[in-house]
Amino acid sequence: MKKNTIKTSDIDLHGMVHSDIDDILENHCYLNIPPFKIITGNSNKMKEKVINFLDKNNFKYMSGDIYNQGYINVL
Repeated sequence: MKKNTIKTSDIDLHGMVHSDIDDILENHCYLNIPPFKIITGNSNKMKEKVINFLDKNNFKYMSGDIYNQGYINVL
């Protein structure tokens, strides 16, 4: 029996170059319909770049949770 799986459009930014983040996010955010997760890891600089992009482009989001701050949910 086959399990039903839901395809997620989450994106993992681990290992990405900070200077490429705006282009990567622009492509991802406009090709995928929220909600999805942007995995930033624990880099404060990466989180700041992602949040700046989301604010600039009027996306609604929520940063991580109390146990894991390494991602941002785009709503």
